[in-house]
Amino acid sequence: MKTALALPLDHSVINVHFDMDRAQAIFESLGFQLTPRGRHSLGSINHLIVLNNDYLEIVGLPTQTDVLRQEVLDSPIGIDGLVFQTKSADQTYADLTAKKLPIQPVQAFSRPVELEGNSYLASFRTTRFSPGTYGAGRVYFCQHLTPELVWRKAWQKHPNEVIRTMGCLVVTQHPASEAKKYLAASGGTCTQGAHGEYRIGAEHYELVFLTPAQYDTCYGELACQQTTRESFFGALAFQTKNLKHVSTYVTMAQKRFPEIKFREQQDRISVSIPFYNALIDFIQER
Repeated sequence: MKTALALPLDHSVINVHFDMDRAQAIFESLGFQLTPRGRHSLGSINHLIVLNNDYLEIVGLPTQTDVLRQEVLDSPIGIDGLVFQTKSADQTYADLTAKKLPIQPVQAFSRPVELEGNSYLASFRTTRFSPGTYGAGRVYFCQHLTPELVWRKAWQKHPNEVIRTMGCLVVTQHPASEAKKYLAASGGTCTQGAHGEYRIGAEHYELVFLTPAQYDTCYGELACQQTTRESFFGALAFQTKNLKHVSTYVTMAQKRFPEIKFREQQDRISVSIPFYNALIDFIQER
């Protein structure tokens, strides 16, 4: 029987609050190309790391203004968002409402994009689960009204040769039941892995659910710190075409930011960014 696949991943989010300048410098040091800084109409700022099919959003808050995006301000620093693609935010809202799931009304917002001296407006429609529905952070759906203003070839070329998101790790005391909760958002099929972990698979990525003990055994001193949340996003994994290039950039980044820690293995490099309680796995393309 064919295994049902989860929804496509739109993007993941790392929240840096008011520390965007340093975050930009760190991720560029790691060999990523960041888009120019964007400013949302809701009161947040961001940089994107645009990949083949998805992207990583570095989101923060502007200074010298009273207009602040409350959900970003209320969320802790760290890996804070998991966003699925939808072709229609309105239809997603209607479908999940019919299932009596705690989904919030559709929200429309935009941000200006400057391209070759011209100004455009990148527009989105989202629908989000109510705060606290998922212990690890914000989970929602995004409809891109202007995808051509996000997935641009010039922004998809990274010096570290990262090409896509491979997975997101959720750390929880109850991996089986937590995975079932995510199925309500992502769809797909949940299976148990060889080491007792639970996995939800999609075409280009996996969601993996581990206990804190399993997580600590896997990552040791690189592991993210447990927050006040009942679960947390413990790592993001990215595929690279050239792990040697990643090694070069990570080594240079650590010289500039000595707090960064990393571990090299045959097929991956794990990098801890303690400023943002974030862990990234770079995995060699096979």
